[in-house]
Amino acid sequence: MDLFQIQNSIDMSRIVTLVFIFLSGFILDGNSQGFKAMGIVGLNASQIDGDDSYGFHKLGWSAGARLSYATEKSYDLSLEMLYSQRGSLVKPVDDNIPNFKIKLNYFEFPVVFSIRDWFVEEGNFYKVRADVGVSYGYLFGIDAPGYDETNFKTHDVSYLIGAGINFTKRFGMSLRYTSSFTKVYKTDNVEDTGLLSYFLTLRSEYSF
Repeated sequence: MDLFQIQNSIDMSRIVTLVFIFLSGFILDGNSQGFKAMGIVGLNASQIDGDDSYGFHKLGWSAGARLSYATEKSYDLSLEMLYSQRGSLVKPVDDNIPNFKIKLNYFEFPVVFSIRDWFVEEGNFYKVRADVGVSYGYLFGIDAPGYDETNFKTHDVSYLIGAGINFTKRFGMSLRYTSSFTKVYKTDNVEDTGLLSYFLTLRSEYSF
């Protein structure tokens, strides 16, 4: 790792720490000032186009927090901060051949617009929601045998769509699809189409 990469990692660590402090303040303060905080733990099933593998076989963690500006209306705008593992995985038929994998670790910052419906009067909450948004991802960890790790792009922008259901006012689950707008790998080889990352996320969500 060169000096630039070290400095870049330090700067990103500072940003992550500040965002966590910011979100934690709202979590401790509950629903003050119309904001609503949520803790998230989930599982990614990911794939990368262009690496000669197929299927959402690469599993990884997705965890973090969500801060929404909640009103009495049926829509809200949210900012999330997530630790997210992406990549791809191929398990050869021959046990003597090692698995082929690409493992990418990201900090993600999705901005999400949600529409809510099916209001439950007894619990004072909306039961279902639909999500759409964009996400900025910062790549900080790579495990990709056979690839030049310096060619993986540090910055990624994706779009996302999803849906969620609340079983109670506090607890719910959601399913999300996220796909990068551009390739995550840059190369000078004109015959290489690059690598496009996309993944499904199943999440459990707890509202504070």
